[in-house]
Order: sequence, then C-alpha cells, then structure tokens
Amino acid sequence: MSRSLLFAAFNEGVHRSMAGNHEAALQSFEQVLAVDPRHFPALTAKSFALKQLGRTEEALKGFQRAIELDPSAADPHREAALCQLELGEPEAAALLMERAVQLNPTPGYREAAAIEVYHLGNALLTQGRRPDKARYRLARQVFELALELSPAYVEVAKALADVWEHLGDPTQREHYTLLATRLRPASS
Repeated sequence: MSRSLLFAAFNEGVHRSMAGNHEAALQSFEQVLAVDPRHFPALTAKSFALKQLGRTEEALKGFQRAIELDPSAADPHREAALCQLELGEPEAAALLMERAVQLNPTPGYREAAAIEVYHLGNALLTQGRRPDKARYRLARQVFELALELSPAYVEVAKALADVWEHLGDPTQREHYTLLATRLRPASS
C-alpha cells in the first residue's frame, strides 16, 4: 500500500469514527496497521473506536501499545487511565493519569481529564444494578482522582459527600459537604 493509500485509509477511518460508525472505522485502521504496525495515529484511533464500542480491555491493550511506541504522548496515558477506571482498577488508573498530566501540564487538560473521570464515577452509580458498598468504594476512588486533578471541582466534592454518606462515614461526608460549600464553580 502506497503512502497516499495509507493516508486515505486512515482518513476514511477517522471520518467513519467521527460519524459514529466505529465498526467500519476499525476496518480502516486495521488496514493501516496491517501495513504499518507502528502507525501511532491509527493505533490510537483504533483503540478509541474499540473503547467507544465498549471493548474496553482491547482498547486498553491498544493504548498500552501506543504508550510503548511514544511514551511522551499524553493522550494514550489518559485514555488508558479511563479504560482502567472502567475496568475497576483505580490505582492503575491514577498512575496513568498522573503521567498524562505530567506530559501535558496545561490546566485545561487536567480539567478535561477531571470531567471525564467524574462522569465515569457517576456512571458507576447510575448505570446497571443498584450500587452496593463495593461500587460506592470504587466510586469514591474515582471521584478522589477527579478531585486530585481539579481541586476546585464543586460537583466532585458534592459527589464525594454523597458517597461517604452511603458508606456510613458522617465525618467524611461533612468534610466534603463543607468543601463543596467553600468551593466556587469555575466560571465558564
């Protein structure tokens, strides 16, 4: 496959993915990777498409491979961290996210990551079966990571207060309730 055909296949995959056709996008990215297994953009795009399809473990492997190819790229670290959170591995996620924000220390990047992490925490508590103590403990770890990324994130402090209430710790609930009242929502 010539460079121009490789580029065309990659672009086709991007367009398919942006249109929400992630299965078809995978085919395009796999064409590129069959010719050039070290094609970093195709590898990360394929991994993202897998993540969008709910194939989190496969996506994680792809992001880990992307990290091997370019350890200085922040986005595969962040995406791998988000995969780890979805797989219930908050400790591994925290290490990956810490590395991602070291590689891209801009405040907007940290805040965007915090928002993604916060939404994953909410998803833990709102999707599927009724949350039990184990899910609340995992959500606590997820929300703590979000607050670490963005210490002024009011909604995360409120979520942590709610989680601690469900976990039966009034002291921690009060701590995060007070924290939420002291924080101001970020201006848009």
